[in-house]
Amino acid sequence: MMPIKYSSSKRYAWLTVALYFTVVIGISWIASRVEVLDSIFVYFGTALLLSYLLLRREGLTLWSLGIKPSKSKDYRQFFSGIALGMIALAGTAGLTIWLNHGKLVFTGFPGPFFLLTLIFMHFVSSFVQEFTYRGYPFQRLLQSYGPWIAQICITLPFAIMHIKLNAPIDMKSFLITWLTTGLGSILYGLCYLKTGKLFLSIGVHMGWNLAQSIIPRSPQNSEGVLFKLVTDTKAYNPVHVLWPYLMISVLLIVLISRSPLNNKPANQNQIQEAAGSHPGR
Repeated sequence: MMPIKYSSSKRYAWLTVALYFTVVIGISWIASRVEVLDSIFVYFGTALLLSYLLLRREGLTLWSLGIKPSKSKDYRQFFSGIALGMIALAGTAGLTIWLNHGKLVFTGFPGPFFLLTLIFMHFVSSFVQEFTYRGYPFQRLLQSYGPWIAQICITLPFAIMHIKLNAPIDMKSFLITWLTTGLGSILYGLCYLKTGKLFLSIGVHMGWNLAQSIIPRSPQNSEGVLFKLVTDTKAYNPVHVLWPYLMISVLLIVLISRSPLNNKPANQNQIQEAAGSHPGR
């Protein structure tokens, strides 16, 4: 199949990305109402198939998305990302608990098998989300429009993924979700922009979610894997959850943006070769 010279067609980028998310969100909406389909594997399978078909049409492969480790640096970025994500969540949780005058109570060690299963589940979840959002659609928009538009556009479907599609939501709640998940989306997108691969973003995403399952921050989810949150629900202020999150997220974005990481996308040469022109031309 002859590769399409797609970098010169911004309309093609919008059409393919819109098609991609229409199908992904549509399948997710159906799955939320059909219990047998409500699985991360259905979600991932949809994104994988769409990415494969669209990349094949453009003369590229799934490996061009930066998901195949080829150097020790890829593994270092992944594990560094896990550590960074866990430290960031711990800092966020610590500030939140302190501001709400709460405390953590150790509930006991659940056992090595449970922890290994938990780690694996968070790895799978983080990989699927980063592949789905920072994979084909983000990189496709990046090549046609540059980082700003790519980053901003991906925040909306990323926010939709974090709401319950089978339940109503008011505009205020959606906008708060869009704000909070949008910062996360920009952070993970920046990880790709700085490294050219998805390993750092998967690591940071996994580390954050893993630590979040261990350290509870709100009375609504007071039971963590290792700790239980004890706080006065009457004195609890949701703003004290929001502000530490925003502050730590912005600090992470600044830290990663100033870090001396490789800034050339791993698949840039393949994309330019398939497109027959330079990005942005």
